[in-house]
Amino acid sequence: MAKYRILSLDGGGSWALIQARVLKDIYGDIQGHQLLKQFDMVIANSGGALVLACLCNNMTLSETINLFDSEQTRKKIFSGLTLRDRLIPRNMLSIVTRIFGFGPKYRASRKLEGLYEVFKEQSDRSGRVDYSRTELKELPAIIGKPGLQIIIVGFDYFKSRVSFFRSNATSNTNKFSAAFTNITLAHAIHASSNAPVNYFDAPATLKIKLPDDSDKRSAWFWDGAVAGFNNPVLAGLIEAMTNNVVNPVPTALEDHYILSIGTGTGGKAVITDYQQSTNPVKRSIYEKNLGNPLANTDNSLRFLNDVKKISTSILSDPPDSATFIAYAILDPTLKRNSNIVRINPCLAPELNQGNIFDVPTVYSGSDDEKEKFKTLLTMDMDAIKEYDVKLIMDLCTKYITDSKPCLPNQLIRGESNGSTPILGQPTYREAKAKWMEYK
Repeated sequence: MAKYRILSLDGGGSWALIQARVLKDIYGDIQGHQLLKQFDMVIANSGGALVLACLCNNMTLSETINLFDSEQTRKKIFSGLTLRDRLIPRNMLSIVTRIFGFGPKYRASRKLEGLYEVFKEQSDRSGRVDYSRTELKELPAIIGKPGLQIIIVGFDYFKSRVSFFRSNATSNTNKFSAAFTNITLAHAIHASSNAPVNYFDAPATLKIKLPDDSDKRSAWFWDGAVAGFNNPVLAGLIEAMTNNVVNPVPTALEDHYILSIGTGTGGKAVITDYQQSTNPVKRSIYEKNLGNPLANTDNSLRFLNDVKKISTSILSDPPDSATFIAYAILDPTLKRNSNIVRINPCLAPELNQGNIFDVPTVYSGSDDEKEKFKTLLTMDMDAIKEYDVKLIMDLCTKYITDSKPCLPNQLIRGESNGSTPILGQPTYREAKAKWMEYK
């Protein structure tokens, strides 16, 4: 039976350049259409959707990396709120919230303009066609693989539910309601990359219509992460399964192969619960790490903390629940027979022999390296400063490598300490080798 390959790209703002670096390492510096033809479905959210847009515009992976690496480009997409923006009624709240360290920073309406400008500039430089204004349903034929499924995730602001923008107007999962499939690539990316509360000031406004033009209207969307699909892999698998079962030649469950690429995960060591632990070793670790900038020991409950946590938690996927559920669907025995490869660098402090959380070995070479790691731990997804992006590029080098030490890969389940079974691969090198078996 032929393999059905799915590429799933997480959201994560500027950190999505990790995905472009990974794809280039696996497939070489090929053009986007050539890469997309390696898959039967590509599903993406937010920053991952921007990577997908680059591929749909047939940019090479180097050109895609350069797009994320360009500060000028980043600022066109993440267009900061001006004083005038902040003074209009909708954003009066942002004046107050910014005082407390959170609230919208960017103008949503200028993001769409920025996307158009960025892809036009790219097409002018390369001499290739700009497909940003092309409807999703037309892209598979343009790419050269008419059966390719392209899916971009958004969240309908007023309906308070997920929306999937599909290239396949006849998808089996889309038969229960009117299918507004006539949406352009840029509009779908605009909706999917519009994170609320701490990022953009308003929902993305889209023009949508039915395939027969019998209904045209405006609609408003937040980032697909709001619906719980920052990692869209589970939605991609369900989409494939429900369509492949009705195909002329059904695809068996075990013949679905998934490459799921994240945008980095991790953070400070969370040991807030150790304070109340009955285990003296755990309590000792808590006491030794009080005041350690790499450990979170603050277990106080405050309203402002609640708001900040809710506004940012939608953009993460700990501990990768979506991939685990998809894994379990394909292999309910959980015996490592599932054809899912998760590639995602894990940024987390390591507990040293003195029970103090310290930087990972790969960042321990100098004080400068240690500071880089500490900055990355607290850096937001909207990394638009040149120094911030250079740190992400350096992270990629420490992760996408055959040498040791290296940054670890996010496991689907388990811990890389040898004491428990694991699902997934503990290093990028092993994850890449596994996917190479499926290519």
